[in-house]
Amino acid sequence: FAGLVAASRLARRFDVTVVDPRADFEWTPNIHELISGVKSRDSVVLPRTACVNRYGHAFINDAVTRIDQNASTVATAGGLLLPYDACLIAAGSQRTMFGVPGAQEHTVGLRQVDDAVRIGAQLDRLAKRKRQASVVIVGGGVSGIEAVGEIIRRRVCADHPQRFDVHVVEQTARILPQQPQAVARDAVRRCASFDVTLHTDTSVTAVNPRSVTLENGTKLPADLCIWSAGMTLPEFLQDADLHDEEHQWLPVDETLRSFYAENIFVAGDCAELPNPVRKQAYYAMDMGKIAGDNIARLLDDRPLLHFRPAPMPMLIAFGDLTTWLVAGDYAAASPLLAAAKEGVYQATMARFASPHQPLDYVSGVAGRAALATQQLLLPQLRPTAILRNVTGGRILA
Repeated sequence: FAGLVAASRLARRFDVTVVDPRADFEWTPNIHELISGVKSRDSVVLPRTACVNRYGHAFINDAVTRIDQNASTVATAGGLLLPYDACLIAAGSQRTMFGVPGAQEHTVGLRQVDDAVRIGAQLDRLAKRKRQASVVIVGGGVSGIEAVGEIIRRRVCADHPQRFDVHVVEQTARILPQQPQAVARDAVRRCASFDVTLHTDTSVTAVNPRSVTLENGTKLPADLCIWSAGMTLPEFLQDADLHDEEHQWLPVDETLRSFYAENIFVAGDCAELPNPVRKQAYYAMDMGKIAGDNIARLLDDRPLLHFRPAPMPMLIAFGDLTTWLVAGDYAAASPLLAAAKEGVYQATMARFASPHQPLDYVSGVAGRAALATQQLLLPQLRPTAILRNVTGGRILA
């Protein structure tokens, strides 16, 4: 998010190269919807080459292996050595499994588009069994709870009703620990109506091919284990001499410039700001805007801008049952708020596809909107759904 926005802000007079190991930009805030099938893979990705070329810059599909701040070069797995006058690190974050035995071999992470596609395919296979399958989700934060909602949604969205026994393991005292307690209480209440068991204040000590062991010795059956817990720096940044043991992420000042190099900026998940903000797409894009502008200002020898994050509500989906709108300590819940989350998705995908030529992305918006209408809107027009939508909205306290 931050990298593409920054690239779009830099004029063609600069020789800009964007490097990423994945060929496609992925709209990760909605990947949970791939689990139920209400979105397709094609609807949440954009080819990075097309996006970056449209900005007038170059894209290299390769993985960065090292940033040498002394030589001002970036090395890639493909053997390239790219010199820079200014560098933006916007590499996001990756899941960490905390060294839990068996986690790497027997779980599916939930971080990228293909992760969600793989989870959906495994649920398809498990649904064909006569026995009701058991799914364990490690991590009761936003992505874990949104995954629960999509698994529940499959009871009506699949060719035939699909039901699973779902276990959520959260190491803190409650699910959604970073959200208002009222949202967590509402989530617990909604989970109680389905085959969902919440295991809080505990952690996973081992993962086996068909089970998950908790720290109290409890073994949960697991035909599928989804890992949605913990984030850490991408591997190539962990030894990049851009942070110390006191900082989990890469510390920056108010201009997003690294503490360790005057010509390196950091934006998105991997940045540690003086005043932290949530690690979400909105703030990453906002940081990308300032980072791109500040790179131009640095190279033009002009004063740098300060990053001033604007408060932004957060939308958390729970399948077709409800969507929570969180603004600070306040929250509201309504199935109708799903339209707001969908609107953010549509508008941002269009922005990335063609920020300066709106007509170029009309066909893409139409295709995504048609799929959204079929998968999201039409199911809400059933009489029972209409009644639930009208009566289901409420302020949470």
